[in-house]
Amino acid sequence: MENRKLFLILTVAIAFSTSVFAFEYQQKNVDVNPFGSKAEQVQKSEQDKKPGMREIKNLTEYFKYLPAEVHRHWTPYKSELGYEVTVQFRVNRDGSISDAKIVNSTNPSANASVLNAVNSGAPYQPLPASYPNKNGVVAQIVLEYRK
Repeated sequence: MENRKLFLILTVAIAFSTSVFAFEYQQKNVDVNPFGSKAEQVQKSEQDKKPGMREIKNLTEYFKYLPAEVHRHWTPYKSELGYEVTVQFRVNRDGSISDAKIVNSTNPSANASVLNAVNSGAPYQPLPASYPNKNGVVAQIVLEYRK
């Protein structure tokens, strides 16, 4: 096995266009008796479509999930030297992304692999229902490759 190690530095910047910071979990789509013959129909959520995914209740949980999910989709550019790339993108309420761009890079050859990681992971889980901003959030994630 190679001695190369991948490190993920998690840096998340959140751009809020509102000063409301109240987060409250609101349970949705609950079926009282899922095995009963008269069970009510429940709308499938994005969580139901992805096995093993649990509902994210607040932004703190979301910003633990998001960098890990980007990192999971990252196939690092192999380099003789270590590098660091910072990517910025908007996560919309439904988990789709827009405006992905590199904001800082110590190895421009690695930029494509980072943008590919961000794009191939989309759509991500929707933002928590309790998050008040209609425009989503802007996230910055730093991916670091160390030799």
